Amino acid sequence: MTIAACFLSTEGVVLGADSTSTMFVAGRGGQRGSQHHFDYAQKVFEVGGPGSTVGMALWGIGSLGDTSYRTLIAGIADEAGKKDLKSLDEVAQLTAALLWDCYGHSYRDWLARAREVEAKGDARTDEETSELLFGQQALSGGFCLGGRWGSNRRPRAFEVTFGPLMADPPKPKELTLGGASFWGCPNLIDRLIRGMDRDTFVRIGTSGKWNGTIDELLELLEAGALGQPSDLPMREAIDWIYASIYTTIKAMKFSHLAPVCGGPIEIAVICSDRPFRWVRHKRLGEAIAAHQFQEDWV
Repeated sequence: MTIAACFLSTEGVVLGADSTSTMFVAGRGGQRGSQHHFDYAQKVFEVGGPGSTVGMALWGIGSLGDTSYRTLIAGIADEAGKKDLKSLDEVAQLTAALLWDCYGHSYRDWLARAREVEAKGDARTDEETSELLFGQQALSGGFCLGGRWGSNRRPRAFEVTFGPLMADPPKPKELTLGGASFWGCPNLIDRLIRGMDRDTFVRIGTSGKWNGTIDELLELLEAGALGQPSDLPMREAIDWIYASIYTTIKAMKFSHLAPVCGGPIEIAVICSDRPFRWVRHKRLGEAIAAHQFQEDWV
């Protein structure tokens, strides 16, 4: 799981994410496997070499089989350089297509099984239902691609999500200018801004205990929601993205839930007048440095 974020302003795009990756480690000698959390994964990338004007933030599934996201993104930059792409939405479409091909190839058997179980509908056993839910969680993900392209100075950003039950390649969805978007584990931010996260909203609306309409419930929540600016100066947008990710990490740390968000926060920006730049970025020796720091203070 992840907390990934994007703020699209008139000045540029801010991309951010935590650094925790969750991996399943198979058991040995008949022992049951377990989940391990690692705190130094990279989820924000520059698309292309120095001087690139495109960045990407990732969430969900941690890799594409034997192809890492780092390798895939490098390949996307290579392909974009060969083609006469006219706009950032064409870059987003190319990225979605290449990711979908790799995803379908790497998880062919798992995807076929998920769709087979889904097709059973009400005939599914409880075990198959659990299997399907696990597959949907483990094999779903997405990315936000943002920046600008060519001579066009206008900042833009696109969201692409994918999952095991999709029959067709995902289509990029353009984000609205002047707002923040969150993915992966956004429920803490939803609670902070809107007073309730989406899952809780659905549970109340479908519980049979709510006598009003869904629109009436939404109206009550909106009356207490925290208003947000329609646009922010770049440095304030960076602060908002950092604060949102940090808040989510700390809330998860002190909750009863697994620590699926954590590690160093990474933030990058692409401005209308400047290429991709890191605001916060892990060094390659970050995990070693953290270990050394702990040793020095024992």
